[in-house]
Amino acid sequence: MGETDGDKEEKSSADLLKNTASNIMRLADEIHQCEGRKKYLAHTKSPSDGGDVRWYFRKVPMEKNEVAAAVPRAETVEKSEYFRFGMRDSLAIEASFLQQEEKLLSIWWKEYAECSDGPKGSPASVSKSDPLLKPFPLEDSKAAEPYFNEEERVGVPVKGGLYEVDLVRRHCFPVYWDGDNRRVLRGHWFARKGGLDWLPLREDISEQLEFAYHSKVWHRRTFQPSGLFAARVDMQGSSPGLHGLFTGEDDTWEAWLNVDASGISSIVKFGGKGVKLRRGYAPSKSPKPTQDELRQQKEEEMDDYCSQVPVRHLVFMVHGIGQRLEKANLVDDVGIFRHITASLAEQHLTSYQRRTQRILFIPCQWRKSLKLSGESAVEKCTLPGVRGLRVTLSATVHDVLYYMSPIYCQDIIDSVSNQLNKLYLKFLKRNPGYDGKVSLYGHSLGSVLSYDILCHQETLTSPFPMEWIYKDKIKYESCTPNDMKSSGHDSRGKNFNDIVTLDQVGLGVDRGQSETVSGEEDGPDDCKKIDGEVLACGLDQTDEDVYRHDENTTVNSLRDEIDRLNARIKELESKKAEGGQAVENESVSKGSSCHQNETLKSYTPLIKYTKLEFKVDTFFAVGSPLGVFLSLRNVRIGIGKGKDYWDNENIIEEMPSCRQMFNIFHPFDPVAYRVEPLVCRDYFNTRPVIIPYHKGGKRLHIGFQEFVEDVASSSHGVMERMSSVKGKMLALLDGDVVGEETTPEEPEVVERSYGSIMLETLTGSEDGRIDHVLQDKTFQHQYISAVGAHTNYWKDLDTALFVLKHLYRDIPEEPEAPDEFMENESNDGNSDWNGWYDTEELAEEDLPLTFSNIKSVKRFTRRAKSFIGP
Repeated sequence: MGETDGDKEEKSSADLLKNTASNIMRLADEIHQCEGRKKYLAHTKSPSDGGDVRWYFRKVPMEKNEVAAAVPRAETVEKSEYFRFGMRDSLAIEASFLQQEEKLLSIWWKEYAECSDGPKGSPASVSKSDPLLKPFPLEDSKAAEPYFNEEERVGVPVKGGLYEVDLVRRHCFPVYWDGDNRRVLRGHWFARKGGLDWLPLREDISEQLEFAYHSKVWHRRTFQPSGLFAARVDMQGSSPGLHGLFTGEDDTWEAWLNVDASGISSIVKFGGKGVKLRRGYAPSKSPKPTQDELRQQKEEEMDDYCSQVPVRHLVFMVHGIGQRLEKANLVDDVGIFRHITASLAEQHLTSYQRRTQRILFIPCQWRKSLKLSGESAVEKCTLPGVRGLRVTLSATVHDVLYYMSPIYCQDIIDSVSNQLNKLYLKFLKRNPGYDGKVSLYGHSLGSVLSYDILCHQETLTSPFPMEWIYKDKIKYESCTPNDMKSSGHDSRGKNFNDIVTLDQVGLGVDRGQSETVSGEEDGPDDCKKIDGEVLACGLDQTDEDVYRHDENTTVNSLRDEIDRLNARIKELESKKAEGGQAVENESVSKGSSCHQNETLKSYTPLIKYTKLEFKVDTFFAVGSPLGVFLSLRNVRIGIGKGKDYWDNENIIEEMPSCRQMFNIFHPFDPVAYRVEPLVCRDYFNTRPVIIPYHKGGKRLHIGFQEFVEDVASSSHGVMERMSSVKGKMLALLDGDVVGEETTPEEPEVVERSYGSIMLETLTGSEDGRIDHVLQDKTFQHQYISAVGAHTNYWKDLDTALFVLKHLYRDIPEEPEAPDEFMENESNDGNSDWNGWYDTEELAEEDLPLTFSNIKSVKRFTRRAKSFIGP
C-alpha cells in the first residue's frame, strides 16, 4: 500500500523536527519567516508591544512526579529561580512550538485543568495512549513505543546539543547522562516587578492576556471601582480576584495586573495600581548588573556560539575511581573542564579557529549504573570502626581490586565499552553523517580501561590481563598420566595399585574436559586411547556404562596400559636399588605440579572486548597508573617484534588502536606513572616534556632547574669532546702517522632502534613524545601538592590548554583566503568580542613568575610588522 497524503505530511513534519545540523539552523532562522510568528509580532504602535518570545528554564530540578503545569505557583517567576535560554535556542524552541501549537497547548491546558481541579488519581494523569505523548520520532524510532521510554525521547536541541527541550512535557533534560528534568516556561507576556527587569508571567495568565490583546479589549473601556477608565479581564483559574486592566486609544495601549482587595496575590500591593505588563521580551536596563545577570549574559553568548558552530571533534571523558563517593560527580567535573576550555579558547585561539570547529566533551559514566555482586558481600564484611574512612576506601580503591579480579573484570570492561558505544550512537542520531574526529580522555583507572579496550580492537578476545596473580609463572610443559602414576601414587596421594584400572578412566574424563575448555591438542600417545574411548561414550556416563559400551576394546586397552606401567615400575625399582631414592619423590612432585598447572591453564579466564563503533584519533591518559599496570603484566608497547630489543622472551607486546597517545601527569601525583620507558628504553633517563604554563612560558623554578641541568649536560659534552680532540692530537703527533694524509671521517648513519620506531608509531612524529608533565606551583611544598594533584586535572588550566591546543592542531590560525569576519579584528590581533568569561576568574597566582609570555610576544610581533610595513 502506498503512503497517503496524511502519512506523507506527518512524516515530513517529523523530519523537520529531527536534530540535524541543518534543522538546528533552520529552526533558528525560520522564526523570522514562518506564518505562525506573525501573531506574535506587534499589532499596534504601543511601547508596550513588540519583542520576541523567550523561553526560560528553572534552576531547581523538577520533582519525580511533578508536572510542568503545576509550577510556577506565583503569577510571575522569581528573578533568581529561572534562567533564560540564549536567543538562538529560544528561537529554535519557538519555531518548533509554532509548528504544532494547537496540539501542544491542548495537552498543556489538560494538565493545568487537572492540577487546578484536583482530579482523581495522580496529579499527572494524562493518558499515555495520547499519540502526542510520544517523543518526536527519528528515522529508526518505533512509533508504537510509549513515551516513558526515557532512552528514546527526543526534543529540540539547546545549549550546544547537551540538552534537549521536550515541548510536550515542558521540561529540559540532559541527552548524554542521567540527570534531573528542569521546567521550561514560554515567556511572551512580562511583568515589571520592582527594579527595571521584566519577568515572564505564568502560561495560563499569558494565554488569557494574549486572547484579550487580539480582541483589542481596550476599545471596551469602563470606569472601574478604583476610578480608572479601563477594560477589565478577569483571570480564570488563578488567584481569587486577579484581573488585568487595559487602557488606551486606537493603536496605543497599556496594561496592568491587579487583584481585588478581597483577593491575595504575591505580586500586587494593596491599594496600588498593580504591576505593569508588556507583550514581548525586553532586555534589562540595569546600570549595575548583578552576578546572576552577568552569568546569564555569558551563558547566552556561549549558547549562541554553540548553536552556530558545528561539532567537529567529540571527546569522551572516562572517569576513574571514586565515582561512588557522595560528592563525586563526573558531570560536574566535565562541566568545569568545558567551562575552562571555553574561556581559554578566547585567549589562545583565533576567531577563525573558534568558528571552524567546536569540541563537545561528553562524560562516560561507566560506574554509576554498574552493580557488582561482590559489593554486598564486602559491605557485610566491613568493620564498624572508622566507618567513614572504610566507606571512602570501598568507593575508591576497591574499584581497582574489582578490575584485577577475573570475576568482575569482564563486567567492568563491558560497562565502559557499552557506554561509549551508546553515547556515540546517541550523538549520531542527532548528528547524522558526522565525519569528524573522536578522542578519549581517560582519568586514573579510566585510562587503564580505555587503553585495554583500544589494545583489543583487532583481537576481541584475550586472557585475563592479571592472570599472573593467580598462577605460577613457570612455563607449562606437557606431562602424561604415566608419569603421575608410575611411582604408585596419583596426584591426590592415593595408592596406585588399588585404583589403577578405574582411575585411569577417571583421568581420561578429567583430561577430556580439560581439552574441551582450553582448546589445546591431545596429550601424548599413552593417554590418547583411554581419552578417546571415554569421550566417545560421553562425559556423563559412569565407569560401568563405559565398559558395557565396548567391553573388549576397553579391557584390552587397560591391560596394555597396565603392562606398560608395570614395566615402568620395575625400571624405577631398579634405579632405586642403586641409590636413586629421590627419583620417586621427584616423579610424584612433577606429576602433581604438571596436573595442577594444566588445570589452571585449562580454566584461564578469557576477557571478551566489544568493538567500538568509532575510530579513536587521540587517547589522553591523565593522572594514569597505566605504567605500573603494564610493568606488572610484563607488557611493552609494540607490534610484537621486540623480544630481541628488550632482551626478554617473556614480554608481551600490544599497541592501542589510536592515531596518537599522550600521558599527562602532575610531578607529585602519587598515582601517576610514566609510559615512555615501556615503549623505548632510550627514554629511561630522559625527562618528560614540560607542558607550558597557560599564561606563557615556564614557571621561574622550572626554568631555572632546566637551565642548570642543560648547563651541566653541556659541560659534560664539552669535556667529552675535549678528551676526543686530545686523543686525536696525540695520535697525530705519533711518528707512525706523521706526514700521512688523513681522510675526513664520513658521518655514521645511525640506525634507528625498534623502540624509537614504536614511539613514532604511537605519536605520529619522528620526534614525538608521550610523557608530558605539568609544572608545579612556584611556592608550594611537594607533599602539599600531592594531596590534591590526582583530582585537580579536571580544573587545571595547563591541562585544559594542552588538550585544547592539540584538538585544534590541524586548523590554521588564519584562513588562506580573506575572511570578512577577520576585518573586525584590531591590528594587535585581538577581537572586539569580549568573550564569555572573565579571565580574572581563571587566575591561579597573583604574581605568576615566568620566563616568557607567548601571548605578549605574538602581540608585539604583530604590532612590529604593522609598523614596519610589508
